[in-house]
Amino acid sequence: MRKWIAAAIIAFMFFVSTQAAFADANPNVTIVNPVAGATIYSDNLLVSVKIAEAASIKVYVTQEFKVVNGDNASVSLDEYQKADASETASVPVGAAESFTSANDLSFYTKKVENVKPGIYQIKVNTVGADDAVLYTNSSIVEIKAKDENTADPAVLENQQSGAAQFLKNLLKIIFKE
Repeated sequence: MRKWIAAAIIAFMFFVSTQAAFADANPNVTIVNPVAGATIYSDNLLVSVKIAEAASIKVYVTQEFKVVNGDNASVSLDEYQKADASETASVPVGAAESFTSANDLSFYTKKVENVKPGIYQIKVNTVGADDAVLYTNSSIVEIKAKDENTADPAVLENQQSGAAQFLKNLLKIIFKE
């Protein structure tokens, strides 16, 4: 009987801990663009968020650095993700923007221009009436200079434009296909 009670307690604790880990992200808010973990060859960053409920959000864009000898150093996405939180620093890119959706389906879009190569985090906080943070969704991407793109030009000619690819990704997310 004691083994059964111990197993039930362990199972309950596991269930509660996994629920807490997944409770941080709002399932009705999706960062459509940029896709988490992507490498973008551009000097602009298009941020697009799908909101599938009436809600208020705050969108933050930060450039992420690894702190080396007291200085902020740009590193690759892989190096940044391996770094301990105490070894990283965030610098805001512009001011946070608020958006309120009164519909069951809305989109927030913002173009961040003149970004430098490095790691960027897009963070979307779902906020309550008193501005308290209810959920946090985030995406980390790596921006590289356009001329660093070593892709075969013939392949690029056959690819869709950025706008067409964005629309295709958006439709996939909306219709879950």
